[in-house]
Amino acid sequence: MSRITEECVARIKESTDIVELVRKYVQLKRSGYSWKACCPFHNEKTPSFHVNPARQSFHCFGCGAGGDAITFLRMYENLDYPTALRRLAEMNGIPVLEEEENPELERKRQLRSRIIKLNELAANYFHGLLCRSKEAAHVRDYLRSRAIDIKIAKAWQLGWAPPDFGPLRDLADQHGFDAKLLTDAYLLGQGAGGVYPVFRDRLMFPIHNVRGEVMGFSGRVMQSDTDPRKYVNTAETVAFRKGEILFGLFKATSAIAKANMAAVICEGQLDVIACHEKADIRNAVAGLGTAFTEDHARILAKYARKATLCYDGDKAGIAASEKTYRKLAQAGLEVYWATLPAGEDPDSLIKAKGAEALRESIASARPYLEVRADRDLATSADDTNARAALVPRLADLAADISDSVRRDIAVADLATRLNVGLDSFRSLVTGILRERKNSPTSGSSSSPSSYDRDTYEDAPETVRVRKVIPIQLHPTVRSLICMAMSSKSAQERLVERIEELQEPIRSLEGGVLLQRMLEALPEPGSSAARDALAESLPPEQGSALRQVAFETFPEEESDVFVAEACARAAKDSVLARIDHLRARIRDPHLSADEVRLCMDEMQQLQTLAVTQHDPL
Repeated sequence: MSRITEECVARIKESTDIVELVRKYVQLKRSGYSWKACCPFHNEKTPSFHVNPARQSFHCFGCGAGGDAITFLRMYENLDYPTALRRLAEMNGIPVLEEEENPELERKRQLRSRIIKLNELAANYFHGLLCRSKEAAHVRDYLRSRAIDIKIAKAWQLGWAPPDFGPLRDLADQHGFDAKLLTDAYLLGQGAGGVYPVFRDRLMFPIHNVRGEVMGFSGRVMQSDTDPRKYVNTAETVAFRKGEILFGLFKATSAIAKANMAAVICEGQLDVIACHEKADIRNAVAGLGTAFTEDHARILAKYARKATLCYDGDKAGIAASEKTYRKLAQAGLEVYWATLPAGEDPDSLIKAKGAEALRESIASARPYLEVRADRDLATSADDTNARAALVPRLADLAADISDSVRRDIAVADLATRLNVGLDSFRSLVTGILRERKNSPTSGSSSSPSSYDRDTYEDAPETVRVRKVIPIQLHPTVRSLICMAMSSKSAQERLVERIEELQEPIRSLEGGVLLQRMLEALPEPGSSAARDALAESLPPEQGSALRQVAFETFPEEESDVFVAEACARAAKDSVLARIDHLRARIRDPHLSADEVRLCMDEMQQLQTLAVTQHDPL
């Protein structure tokens, strides 16, 4: 007899959002941090049926029906348990994996249960040592330096793993847990020299799943000269998968619901604890280490609709925020960025300026792409190459937003901030989405090719190269570049007209590439000269230049070709400015006076565009 595998059942449950499931059958209305409706299981006029997203459960206060998503589907459609599981799998696009009942499967289930019980025994043992052992005095001193008192330590069951593993081994033996199970739970490691304790002289953080079970541990080194690894986490076991557990989520689910389905994401365990216990920000969670996975985002999306990144304000924190943004945006969450002072993390900010400073930073968080665009523009204000490279990079980030309405709003906002035409920027984002759809590994955050060597300096060597997205070239700019690249006389005429080309260079997509072409003056008609220039440019510009083909221009008519192209460029720059003003007027933060000035300028430019003609 076959059955759905335990791993598949867990994935089906994790992928199901009970609110979205019940909505398919019952009209729900928001009620505080839960949802309510008239019960579908008995007749009533006053709604007493409640769905709690934090607990992923439902309960009717009228008839007493209640349970999880599987229970609801079984009751509503009168299904048995396996059929309900398969129905949920189909709804969530999850392939059902089955296996024959066998002793090995039962052994794994029992092993998982025993590992959890062993972990809970170890957590209590480590916690007792931290609280009472004289040998743990240095760990208590460290916690006091971080303003973590005994009350906080007890609330999070913090502990200390001593260098000597013997007492825990003896304690485990007394409870019927042998050395093999200690290895299976990764409390003991297996090396060339035999077994060894994984956690030695480390501050221990028990890692709980949403049900509060201790799945594993994260240990912080106390003496860095004894081990260069700052943190050591439990390795993959039957019970523990690091990429599927968010630290603090078991304490944060109710607070996330009460915060209007909003979560705060930190980088580390101590930051989460500081948020909860020092600033009363109890909807904070973190991945284990710096890696925030797609599974983390998928799990968080069951409880939250909005996520505020509260990462360190240093370069590494900014780089990590982009990785996390991509995962969250693709999972359907609205992503905000709480700007912390450079060099500060949540815990240090509380220590330096108080809890209110952190609460204000989170309360004033802005959409991630707004903050990212403003930061990048500020650091590239005088660098035209850098500013041009921002357009495809931010378009790539905007393409990660899975909700089409929110994506279009972000695109309009970014076009205004980048001073580019809305239609052309939207077209660039659409092109990226189309490329990803046709080639799922291209440009996706889950693909190694999506990593940027400049942005992700801490990424493994195998995932540092990002797929280069060429800058977009306005058709008229492309024609001018083609002329300068193909004809000596056209190149000379364009240099003579460089002053009148300044506005098109500034306002039309790819104008910076035309500027570089007219500064370098590569030998016309030479592929080698073109490629040499491309190599000297930023990758996005070099890639765009290589895509411009050579053409044959009659040298005696180059004056006419150049004059026509320059006239088109002048007119197109006026149209681009009109497009920019239209996008700016849609900015809800613009004052009435600013809107009026934009409309006046737009009217003048529209008149100019109509009357403008090609001067031959």
